[in-house]
Amino acid sequence: MKNLFILTVFALIALTSCKKDYTCECKVYANGVEIGSGSETIKDTKSKAADACDEGDSSDDLLGFSTECEIK
Repeated sequence: MKNLFILTVFALIALTSCKKDYTCECKVYANGVEIGSGSETIKDTKSKAADACDEGDSSDDLLGFSTECEIK
């Protein structure tokens, strides 16, 4: 029974840390109005995919443009 528990724990860890396909969706805004969007598939762990997706966030207060990206 103890061995089964240990194997189950290792299996859960392996499943949560494997690479999967995640979709990064970005929206572009001009003065608060959405003017475009796009998406990209990232194959990695969820935390690394989220970090890569967040690199797409930007803001230009002078011109009023911003980009917001998030994992779907």
